Amino acid sequence: MEVFVLLVIKFLDALVMVIIVDALLSWFQGPEAFPRRYTGMLTSQLYRPIHMVVRPVIGGMDLTPIVVIVILNLLGQGLVKALGA
Repeated sequence: MEVFVLLVIKFLDALVMVIIVDALLSWFQGPEAFPRRYTGMLTSQLYRPIHMVVRPVIGGMDLTPIVVIVILNLLGQGLVKALGA
């Protein structure tokens, strides 16, 4: 069971890294540029439910990546506590 939890935690960490890379790339590249096109495919699926609740732009800044990172971290912590790993 510990291996499963470790794999899920690593997957969540990888998602957080993709979100951070996509957010940084958004300052320098358009959504159709090479690396951002692929990071955007992943992150847009994560952002869509959050955009229903939180407006995408508040004061010129999109806070959705921060919200998604917090949710992913809470999921990881909850999984570790629930499974006792």
